[in-house]
Amino acid sequence: MTTAAALNIVERMLIDKPSFHLSGAARWDALPETLDAIVRFAQPGDTTLEVGVGLSTVVFAASGTNHTAISCDPDEHKRVREYCQQTGIDDSRLNFVVGMSDDALPALLTRGRMLDMALIDGAHSFPVPVVDWHYVTRALKVGGRLLLDDIPVPAVAQVFRHMKLESRWRFDGIFDDRAAAFTLIALPDQDDDWVRQPFNMGFPDYSFVGLPKQLRLENTYRLKRMRQRVGQRYPVLRRIYKRIG
Repeated sequence: MTTAAALNIVERMLIDKPSFHLSGAARWDALPETLDAIVRFAQPGDTTLEVGVGLSTVVFAASGTNHTAISCDPDEHKRVREYCQQTGIDDSRLNFVVGMSDDALPALLTRGRMLDMALIDGAHSFPVPVVDWHYVTRALKVGGRLLLDDIPVPAVAQVFRHMKLESRWRFDGIFDDRAAAFTLIALPDQDDDWVRQPFNMGFPDYSFVGLPKQLRLENTYRLKRMRQRVGQRYPVLRRIYKRIG
């Protein structure tokens, strides 16, 4: 379908209000701005993946991508296909995987970068959003898009905060006050230099102890770091530090 046709599908679904979850009794779907973003980002022939199923799945199919959607309930998949057929959407490039994402993704995605776009909108219990992000992003092409839904949920929010700090991700905006879009602009470093990772720049975090002890531990750490820096600049002082402990 053309972009205009895909947008028409979004408009129609907002009127039809199809229900795909819990045998049609519930609607847990991406919101209009997020659906419009999928239309803008997804190109015919792209390889796309979605953790979750819903209106967004229909939009990916309408956009002509080679799309895979993962969820535990095969009835959801059946209902999405039926709606696509009722509305004249070609679902021949739509593939469903039944199962939990943390089981399905490792087998489905290799380290080869084959995804043009992905949407993470599955289980929100910690640490599932982090696990989903790990497997999805290592399969995303440079220049590929990632949509992360429900970022107000704390388990999802920490993924969002990490991505905002990383220079290899370009932040493209927030839709419906809950879904974030990013573009991968560079591959990650191959070494595991976690100290230089922006997400860890606040190390150490002693907030797990009471305030008096937290302040004491933080000050001890700062003093140690200051001695290391001074000792690197003035090697003669290293011996003095060792004597005084």
